[in-house]
Parts: sequence; structure tokens; C-alpha cells
Amino acid sequence: MEKIIEINTDYMEKPRAEGDLFLNRALLADTYQNTAEVSIVVVAYNRLEKTRRCVESILKYTESVDYELILIDSGSQDGTLEYYDSVQFHKKKVIHITKNLGAAFAYSSLSLHELGRFICIVQNDLIVTSHWLDNLLACIKSDMRIGMVNPVTSNVSNRQFIDFTFKSYDEMQQIAAQYNKPDRKKWEERQKIVTLGTLYRKEVFLAAGWPMGDMGFFHDFFDDDISFTIRRLGYRIVLAGDTWICHDHDFRSGEGKNPIEHYKSLKKGSANFSEKYYGIDAWEDVCNSYKPFLGYIPVIEDSVPTRVLGIDVKCGTPILDMKNYLRKAGIFQVELSAFTQSPKYWMDLKCICKGGEVKCDREEFLGEAFPAEHFDYVIADFPFNCRQDSQRILEALFTLCRKGGIVVTKFHNSFSYQENSHLLMQKNTYGWEFFYQIFYHIPCETAKRSMEKLGTVKHMVDIPSELDEEHMQLLDSIIPSDFSQEERGEFLKRMSCREYMMVVQRL
Repeated sequence: MEKIIEINTDYMEKPRAEGDLFLNRALLADTYQNTAEVSIVVVAYNRLEKTRRCVESILKYTESVDYELILIDSGSQDGTLEYYDSVQFHKKKVIHITKNLGAAFAYSSLSLHELGRFICIVQNDLIVTSHWLDNLLACIKSDMRIGMVNPVTSNVSNRQFIDFTFKSYDEMQQIAAQYNKPDRKKWEERQKIVTLGTLYRKEVFLAAGWPMGDMGFFHDFFDDDISFTIRRLGYRIVLAGDTWICHDHDFRSGEGKNPIEHYKSLKKGSANFSEKYYGIDAWEDVCNSYKPFLGYIPVIEDSVPTRVLGIDVKCGTPILDMKNYLRKAGIFQVELSAFTQSPKYWMDLKCICKGGEVKCDREEFLGEAFPAEHFDYVIADFPFNCRQDSQRILEALFTLCRKGGIVVTKFHNSFSYQENSHLLMQKNTYGWEFFYQIFYHIPCETAKRSMEKLGTVKHMVDIPSELDEEHMQLLDSIIPSDFSQEERGEFLKRMSCREYMMVVQRL
């Protein structure tokens, strides 16, 4: 007779009928007992010296947290397994995988039920710093709907980097200790995160499935996929700007990768992501950040909650940037809403617009989609001179904005060098890829006068084209010789400007 397997559930509490999704998921996660609150998982494939620095930093700078250390060797040939075995820590587990099949496979060797209440994935080229895990835990515990938290680091993309200057390891740790002061104003909600030292709630994987992430993404766009998966479950993704760790890796050069193969991998990963998410582009639809321009937008402090409307903002990064900007100013009650003409963005907009509405309709119905004078900020992420009835659209923006509120919109510079080159059919020569679109030829001065009829123009910000040195020299060569230095500067400025951002306070 086969042996009976007994699972003791006497100590467990079953989910409550009156509980919501997030409470019941949390209750289920709480039922799995573990000897540690946090499971810190380090996966290594060779790079022994980096692995050693990583593990030693965890042991030294994770002081006040109850954690276990899970060390996974993914087929290393450089003595990594022997090093793992020598690590002195009372809550340590070592796993050896004979052949490297990627990080996702390594995580799949772990039983989710046996992991701690929170799971922290630390890549072996990270060096953690003072209070790093205390700060991440404080952030994730502040809201049951925060599903994953990531520190800022050096050497990373996606606007997650802070590159400090230091001459030694000790100096780096001293700088980090001064920086890592708890400050919830520095927490930023994000659409996606490059996962480096990420802390997760256990229940997100009970809901999303384990192992973490889609193993179809071997490397590139794995981060994008797991971010979208967790966010679409209703959880918030937060970048903890009050916590810095070191990423000892040169991501810009594709460290250790063949450039051609790296490009192919990125291109294929992007295509895989778009296929899985029905046409969403992980770069084009998510990376339309307003962060470089937020300083031009006045902070309104006399409205609770502060209401922000995004119009054709793709997946919603511009209005999330605005929410984070207001948070830094001490405004924590921000309600996001959105209007889109493309159904593919509806779900991701709905994920971030908690409390606000998301409408999907044609642009001619924009003015009737929301109550008049309802919003403190109206952000339109499209050039209004590409619309058939641009005047009507402009009036709708200001109708939806309350008196004294701020309208942010764009205006395409149809007189730019880039646009003229496109019209001359030289786009292949210059390597620019354009989505064919008709722009009405309106000088920026005329556009500004139109705005001044509706409000006070606080700023008109130049957004430059990405012209390389060769094209800038070519542009310089066509300037008339009798131009003064001031006229030359104005000519270059206008011709190299791709579009203008108008920041207008409604009268």
C-alpha cells in the first residue's frame, strides 16, 4: 500500500467570503509558514568575483530583517558552487543546477510554498547597501496593492539610474548610507521596472503563477513581461527612489554579448512582447516620459484630490509621471483619468487610473466624455496641429480643465529640418522612420497666440529632434552667410526643434 501523504492545515486561515481579491490573496500567502520573512535569492552563472561581492554585501548590510539566503548555482565552471558551500549563514540553502538554462528556469527549481512572505531576487552583479531591504519592506508594506518594489541603481536604463561618483568600495558604501534615508515622496509608481534587486509580495505569484515570469522570454523583455503581468493583476509597481544599490555591469555596451546577437535578441524580444500583449510596444507605448519637462508645470495645491486627465497618452506614462511629480511636492491624493482613441491601451490605462474613469472613443466626443471644468491638469500627448478640427480639440481641452488649472499640449514644428527632409523623401537617407501623418503648417507664434485666447502661456518648451553631428553640420551649412550670430542661433534652434510643448494656465 502506498504511503499516505498528509498536509497539516490546522493552523491555516481560509480566505474570507467578504474579503476582496487582495485581502484573500494576502491571507492565502500568510498561511504558508516559513522560518523567515524574506527569501533572498541569488542566481549565479560564473562571474565568481562579482558573486562574492554580492553575497558578502547581503550578509553585511541586511541587518534588521529576518531573512533566508537561497544561493543557486546555474552550472558555473569557476568555483561558484564551492564558494556557496563555504558561505557562513544559519539560514542558507544551496541549489546546484548542472547546466545553465536561464534565470527563469533557476527560479522554477524553488517551491513557492516554501519561500518567505516576501521574495527578493538579487542578481549576482549587484552590491547592496545600508538599509536597502528595510526601505524596500517599508515601501511594499505601506499598501497591500503594491506588488513589487525596486531600488534605484547605477548602470541601468528605464530612468531608474543614479550614478554616484566614488573612488573606492568604502566610499561608495558611505555615499549610499547617506542617500538611503526613508522618504515616501521619492516613491514612483511605474508602468514597468527593470528588475534589479526587486522585492515581491508572495501573493502576486499565487495569482500570476509560479515560476515568476513567462519562460518564453529567455532574457530580453523578461522584465517588461513580469511588470505587465503583475500590474494587470491590479497591483502597483513602485520604484523606491529612497534606496540605492550598485549595479556592477555595463549595460550600454551589452557586457559580455556579441553586439549583433544582442540586437537580434532585443528585436525578437520586442516582437514576442508585442505578440503576447496584442500590439503593445514595450518601448514606443510605455517610454513616452514627461519627466524631462515636469519642472515647467506649476504645482496646484488647492484641490483635494488633484485630478489629472490624460488624452491619447498611450499606456499612460505621462500621467503617471505627473502623479509622481505631485507626490514629490507633497501631494499624495491624485486621481488619474484617461481618454484614448485606441482600444489596445484601455486595459493598461484602467490599471493606473484607480478612482478615475477611462473612456475610449473618437476625438470629436472628447468634450462630452467628462464633466466640464473637472480637472486640475489636462495632458494631451499629441500635436494638436495634426487633428482635422484642431480648434475644436483645443477648446475641448480647456473646457475640461477648471479655471486656474493647467493644460499641457504639444504642437508639431512642421517647418523643422527633420520634417522638410521627410517631405523631400530623404527619410531612408537619414535613417528616420515616420508614421505618415499630415500636419497643418502653423508657425509657433500663431499657435501661441491661439493659446493666449484660452489661457496664460506659462512656458513654450522646445523638444529637439535627435539629430546627429553630421546632420547638425549639414543644417549649419545652409544658414545664410549674412545672418548675425543671434540669427544663426535662432535659426538652428527652430530648425532642430521637432515639436513644442505648451504649458497653459486656463483663464
